[in-house]
Amino acid sequence: MSFRRVAAVGDIPEGRGLCVQLDGIDVGLFRVADEIHAMENRCPHAGDPLSEGVLDGAVIVCPSHGWDFDVTTGHRPDDADGFPIPCFAVRVVDDQVEVDLEQPTNSRRRRTAS
Repeated sequence: MSFRRVAAVGDIPEGRGLCVQLDGIDVGLFRVADEIHAMENRCPHAGDPLSEGVLDGAVIVCPSHGWDFDVTTGHRPDDADGFPIPCFAVRVVDDQVEVDLEQPTNSRRRRTAS
C-alpha cells in the first residue's frame, strides 16, 4: 500500500476532526496549525469517534467520556507509559490530504529516560 488521497485540506474543520474510511478503518484527520495528523478514529475506552470531540491545540477530547489524546503522538498527555492510538503518515499534495496506513508514526510505547 502507499499514500492514498482521502480529503481536501479545506474539508477538515477547525477545532474538530474529520472521519474518513480507508480500507475499512475509520481514520480521524486533525489540523494542528499548518499540519494535518491522522490517527485511528476510535477511543479505546468505549470505541467512540474521536473526530467528533473538541480539539484544543494538539489534544482531542473524546465527546463521550472526556478522555484526551495528543493527535501528534496518539498518547494520552498524562500517560507517559500508555499504549497510543495508532497514528499514520500524512502528506499534502496540491491541497489534497493523503494517508498511508502502512507507515505508522508512533510506537507501541513511549520511550522514557531511565
